[in-house]
Amino acid sequence: MQDSHKLLRLAAAACVGLWLAACQPVTGVRPDAGRSAEIQAAQYAQRGDHAGAARALEQAAATAAPDRANGFWIAAAREWVAAGNPGAADAALARIAGSLSAAEAREQSRIAAELAILANQPRRALDMLDAPGMPADAATLGTRARALFALGEVPDAVSTLVQRDGLLQSASEKLANQRLILDGVAAAAGRGANVRPPPGSSPVVAGWLELGRIEADANLSTAGTGARLQAWRSRYPAHPANAALWGELVDRHSTALEATSQVALLLPLSGRSSDAGIAVRDGFLTAYYEQPRGTRPRVKVYDVAKSDAASAYLAAIADGAQVVVGPLTREEVANLASIADGRATTLALNFLPDGTITPSRFYQFALSPEDEARQVARRVVADGRGSGVALVPANEWGQRVLAAFADELLQAGGKLVGRSVYAPGTTDFKVVITQLLDVHPVKTGEDQRTSYAYRDDAQFIFVAAQPVTGRLIRTQLRFNYASRLPVYATSDIFDPGNRGSPDLDGVIFPDMPWVIDTTGPASLLRNSMARTWPARAPARSRLYAFGYDAYAIVAELGRRSTPFATPVPGLTGRLQLDALGRVLRGLEFVQVRDGEPRPPETPVEALASP
Repeated sequence: MQDSHKLLRLAAAACVGLWLAACQPVTGVRPDAGRSAEIQAAQYAQRGDHAGAARALEQAAATAAPDRANGFWIAAAREWVAAGNPGAADAALARIAGSLSAAEAREQSRIAAELAILANQPRRALDMLDAPGMPADAATLGTRARALFALGEVPDAVSTLVQRDGLLQSASEKLANQRLILDGVAAAAGRGANVRPPPGSSPVVAGWLELGRIEADANLSTAGTGARLQAWRSRYPAHPANAALWGELVDRHSTALEATSQVALLLPLSGRSSDAGIAVRDGFLTAYYEQPRGTRPRVKVYDVAKSDAASAYLAAIADGAQVVVGPLTREEVANLASIADGRATTLALNFLPDGTITPSRFYQFALSPEDEARQVARRVVADGRGSGVALVPANEWGQRVLAAFADELLQAGGKLVGRSVYAPGTTDFKVVITQLLDVHPVKTGEDQRTSYAYRDDAQFIFVAAQPVTGRLIRTQLRFNYASRLPVYATSDIFDPGNRGSPDLDGVIFPDMPWVIDTTGPASLLRNSMARTWPARAPARSRLYAFGYDAYAIVAELGRRSTPFATPVPGLTGRLQLDALGRVLRGLEFVQVRDGEPRPPETPVEALASP
């Protein structure tokens, strides 16, 4: 439904330029008060306020002569459809009285077809459009294409809009039609429709289908999008998308920094944190080398393990850095924030403690387990499980995760009815599980057979654990008669390098595209990393994706006047900026089945950070 509304808005934009001529104007209106209402409605529509346009037309209809009111009611219904309000459109059509002209009857049928599409009846919409006397004009072809997209008949939808392009006159109308094609193919591909060009497809149709596939993948992750767009343009040099739309796509998906920029990367490349620092560096440089030669900034890496982050920052500023990325630890980030003075755009790779004043031009990006715990809390409530228990390690990490989960759960309308901790390194969880869940024997049946039950006020258990401990807890939940209790966790519980293990089957957690993508751009890049650095520990691969996205973030901050106006698709999630300068990650939820993270059996829309 959301895709249908987006395509309707794009089609409405394509019609604005034709309002007074080819885009089905109010029939029979002379240049008087009615014409003024029509012009006013067109101005509303041009600003994207289709509801305002519809109300202006309804006001004109209410005062118009009976033989002219129908045209206004039909035009109002058309605008209500564009506004995504089918109920109001139905009400406007219901006000039609008396006979209609042939043009009015055709437009009424077209709008009825639009309403059928919104009601998830695209086949019925096509039957209406195939009725005798229906024209092959721009508006009708647009409706036909939307019905075909909804049916998954993507090549036919594209061919229909290519035909529509030949009826349009101005460059703005043609560009709006091209956006309709691109977004229609991308939305259909995102739903799993087949967008491969059928045999005999024209180069124009084949090019649109391939470009829509690229756009669909880019909506999941921008990884490799620039190279794929360049390769597409080489294959289709004469394609109509190579005009204005091409520039939009390049700008939308570009992660290029100014070539004259100097970037300082502050990471531990030696000492006990070197594995993490190297993984982040490798990911950052992978994104860097994806940029065309001549557009890459200068990058200098500083090993903070040889001095400290604050000293490395001051050295980078003295060396002329305009952008600083790093350091990694909370303590180092807090120390850096105390001396950062806004001379360079800084992306710290961890979050400042709550309540810390954020310096000018200082941004924060982290693989935060607390943020994941908040998303889990919202998911639990969305799944209809409002009360449960939590089991976390008895350390500072566990307490931070538990506090974030419990606070968000309460705000979402749920509650924790029990909580417990385990000592790090524990391998036997029987006592803590039986106490937390009140596992106890009960006598059932005529033969008074003994079975086991657990507390009846717990609808879920939230577990904070690293992979080995998480597998032990999940296994022992089964052995202690609590296997039917849904288990939620953060992504820390799943080791991407240990796929195929069924120990975690059933566990629900949020994770990044880098881990859960199996066929898209994140998967391709993950496989490439494994070939390039086979000796790198797979468990560090999330940090590789973290470094890759760090490059995309500083490019977004540096290139755009309004960065993160919409969420940016990254390898680590859908990235968005909050009021404190923190880049938050919206994640997809998965459920482990046969050792692999898969979509949950009962899908719920991903709940991104606010």
